[in-house]
Amino acid sequence: MNIGYLLTLLAFAGLLISTISYFLAARGNRRFESLGLAGYKYFTSFVVLASALLLYYFLTGDYSYKYVFEYSSSDLSVFYLISGFWAGQSGTYLFWLLLLALLGYYILKRGKDYSNYAMFFYGLINIFFCVMLMVLSPFEKLAIPQPEGAGLNPLLKDPWMVIHPPVIFLGYAAVAIPAVIALAALAKRKYDDWLSVAFAPVALGTMALAAGNIMGGFWAYKTLGWGGYWAWDPVENSSLIPWMTSLALIHGLLIERRDGAMRKTNLFMAIFTFLLVIYGTFLTRSGVLADFSVHSFVDLGVNQYLIGFMGGFTLLCLAIFLTRAPRIKGPSISLAITSQEFALLVSVWILFLIGIVVLAGTSWPLLTTLLGNPATVDTAVYTKVSFPLAMVIGVFLGFSPFMFRAGTPVRDLIKKVIPSAVASIIITAIAFAVGVKDISYLVFIFFVSLAVFSNLIAIFKYFPDNPWLSAAQVSHFGFGLMLLGILGSSAYATHQKLVIDRGGQESAYDITVTYKGMAGEITTPDNEIILDVVDGSNSFEARPKLYWNSRMDGLMKKPYISRHLLYDLYLAPEQIQELETHPGVRLVRGEPVQLDQYSLKFIEFDQGSHSNAGAMTFGALIEVTDSAGNADTTSPSMEFGTDNQVRYHDTPLLENMTDNPVRLEKIYADDGAVRISIPGLTSKTPPDRLILEISKKPTMNVLWAGSILLVFGGLMAMRNRWKMSAQANNLE
Repeated sequence: MNIGYLLTLLAFAGLLISTISYFLAARGNRRFESLGLAGYKYFTSFVVLASALLLYYFLTGDYSYKYVFEYSSSDLSVFYLISGFWAGQSGTYLFWLLLLALLGYYILKRGKDYSNYAMFFYGLINIFFCVMLMVLSPFEKLAIPQPEGAGLNPLLKDPWMVIHPPVIFLGYAAVAIPAVIALAALAKRKYDDWLSVAFAPVALGTMALAAGNIMGGFWAYKTLGWGGYWAWDPVENSSLIPWMTSLALIHGLLIERRDGAMRKTNLFMAIFTFLLVIYGTFLTRSGVLADFSVHSFVDLGVNQYLIGFMGGFTLLCLAIFLTRAPRIKGPSISLAITSQEFALLVSVWILFLIGIVVLAGTSWPLLTTLLGNPATVDTAVYTKVSFPLAMVIGVFLGFSPFMFRAGTPVRDLIKKVIPSAVASIIITAIAFAVGVKDISYLVFIFFVSLAVFSNLIAIFKYFPDNPWLSAAQVSHFGFGLMLLGILGSSAYATHQKLVIDRGGQESAYDITVTYKGMAGEITTPDNEIILDVVDGSNSFEARPKLYWNSRMDGLMKKPYISRHLLYDLYLAPEQIQELETHPGVRLVRGEPVQLDQYSLKFIEFDQGSHSNAGAMTFGALIEVTDSAGNADTTSPSMEFGTDNQVRYHDTPLLENMTDNPVRLEKIYADDGAVRISIPGLTSKTPPDRLILEISKKPTMNVLWAGSILLVFGGLMAMRNRWKMSAQANNLE
């Protein structure tokens, strides 16, 4: 008996009973509430047991299960065995369902009058994941159990990739809650209280998506070796888009909480954000973008279920929204340009616009495929669109900390922003002095710096009495720093490529790099390249990784990053070139080369005539000087016969020196050079050479510091909203 599959079926049965019961309760039969709750508890229990069982199979190495075999092996640490749980598609769906099941208790505890309808819509979502798990089960058994697992993708053997997926999927699961609360509010035509229920999970989802995206970017930067942290890949975009709309929703909810305005927009945004998550799942897990994304999963035969749920749930949401929304009324928003409400409104629409632009670009391969001419959007398009929008956000973030709800007198606003403006001018002047000459970049730096300093000033106003209330300012401060870091690290990063023979050295940026070989062979797992780096008075050993992985059927590359205050030194190996193991030394005409106690200088070529047999002879006249200053010449030659054989005519190094014959190994006519060999004096060439890209990436510390502060502000906001939600329930 397959216990894991049985637990999935039992979970589905409990969920089906719960969903039907909550629908009946929502329609007026309140006696079904207890059955709905019991069914949901059974559903949750079986999902937890199924998850625990799959984790147990990973930890014990039960390779009779296909999923465990494909994503683990006995040489993995416990840390990576656990991460194998969500390394593939079927395990991901189970983990996602586990998070959804647990988060459902928030609706049961704090859903108020929306609980029954919300649990019905939530049940539909969970039913979809149960169906996916029955079709694509992580508990499928192999026909023949294997003694060892295939191992984990080496790119996933990184601590950040253990943490990043659960955080992202926490965000995906969390955005489902405000969506079903919004649907419940629409179904009940009761809107006054939906915000107090939805705000906390919106904050949780936004924070988790922010943290997950940043973790993913950091992992890509330190692991993949291509030098960046964001490539506008469809898989990256699929998590960025709902983050943008979640941020827009948070700002919209702030307006609704204060003035009651934007209710219709917020209800739509809550539903739309969840639909974007499902659409992103379809794009990245259906295989439709396999030719356009380096991260996209292949089609595992579940496309019809993805499309069916996405289409069906979207139609349900549209039907409910379009039939209810026209009757939703609310007050208008203050459009005074110096009011906080106006700044919030601009933030809502800019963030939403960024999400829509990225959505369109990400969907472009699918749309053009349907039209018969598959194409993708150049990544530069995303940058061109987001750059001015980010600048506008910087403008409003620079002024908003000094604005009031009803509007701020222009004179007072200018007076308050002067300190931030002066500091921003100084930062912009420094940027100009260090080489930023592009006018648009300088304007960007000024306005984003304005946002940084204005929010920094605002943060200190909350200390020491109310530090938790500075959540928005902390996030905005971090967001500004992150934008400055992105500009500096992307627009002003520089790259140089070095080609270094083993044992040799090359220089870039006044930094000398010596290639000392490899710790193992290229086929050795996690093989390291050994580099000695001299950077001024500082010297250190760098060990980037380069090795062949049979599972991935390709070279795995991991850079070495030397962190400095103002920049990162990024050493990324590209290739090891195996060289011919031929003997000799290269002599260029007129350039002496010292070999032991002898100095050799190539003088000229000596082309002989054709012999009667048709062979042709080429020689080289070489001047040889010993340590006493005695000079002589030697003329080794090569004879090319009509039988395609080469015959060497060696000559003594010096007159009467028979122990050191000089052989002409190769002629480089175009370069005016030859290669010769002398037993005892010349050695073989290096066995290989390294192609290494060395980069300087400025402001990386600014980028990561801003990212951390952005997430920390999100955690503060989540804590505040969760506390407010608890207080609101206690007042009931």
